[in-house]
Amino acid sequence: MAHRRLAGRTDRIVIVGAGLGGLSAALRLTGAGREVVVLEAAEGPGGLMGRWQSGGYTFDTGPSVLTMPNLIDDALACVGESRSDWLELSRLDPSYRATFADGSTLRSFADVEQMSEEVARVCGPGEVRGYRDLVDYLTALYRTEFETFMNRNLDSMSDLVRPEALTLLRLGGLRGLQHCVDRFVTDDRLSRLFTFQAMYAGLAPAKARALYGVIPYLDSVAGVWFPRGGMYRVAEALAGAAAKHGARFRYRTPVRRVEVSGDQARAVITEQGERIEADAVILNTDLQYGYGSLLPADLAPRRLSRS
Repeated sequence: MAHRRLAGRTDRIVIVGAGLGGLSAALRLTGAGREVVVLEAAEGPGGLMGRWQSGGYTFDTGPSVLTMPNLIDDALACVGESRSDWLELSRLDPSYRATFADGSTLRSFADVEQMSEEVARVCGPGEVRGYRDLVDYLTALYRTEFETFMNRNLDSMSDLVRPEALTLLRLGGLRGLQHCVDRFVTDDRLSRLFTFQAMYAGLAPAKARALYGVIPYLDSVAGVWFPRGGMYRVAEALAGAAAKHGARFRYRTPVRRVEVSGDQARAVITEQGERIEADAVILNTDLQYGYGSLLPADLAPRRLSRS
């Protein structure tokens, strides 16, 4: 797989933001032998995966659904670590219970046979075939999209021109998600169970494209997990493993700007005025904030300009 490469040395890397993306980058770069410094404005790692403690209780303030634990395994493996040494995950069974306005409840099971029984009990035996066909459809979407479009760099529009794009079109990936799901099931409750996940991406199911069907696949077919101690434990585990292998974390260190020479980052300037030299900088920040506040104005795409 081709990636864009930086010219010159890439020994010293500064990562701005200790959210999950920054933590994954820290593990991969540390494992590759780079000198990594992670700067984070908050008091600890996690970014939007936050934690609030009060009155002896601990609350997760960010994500509440964990899917694809293999991605955690992959990041930890970059430094030779195993998830079992850092994190205890339990598979939820059922993943959750959906309660509807008529008072009925539909439990979501990742196991197809178990879920078929649940569908027959709540929605009627006539919906089982449609449910199973829907699972096959969502699985096909996931297999088409993940390695080609989700788990790789997309540096230009030409990177989208691949045979899998035709497969995605044949699957109806650009049609409406709600429409595609309703081709398989007729019970409104079952339809909602496999479309509400579009809201995770900020989209109403009626407006989302079918390619977003990978989200209900992960949620309702591949299964949901929960880390003992709360979701924040994921951030603590990733940061702990990265630090163990040499990544340096500096918390309570907000960044003022990135110093750029030509088309290459040279240093990061903290709010305290400290200059931290770098061969490359990774901004694990919101896109608007990174372009609007940290990088020179002339680097921002027009739609993100500071006007």
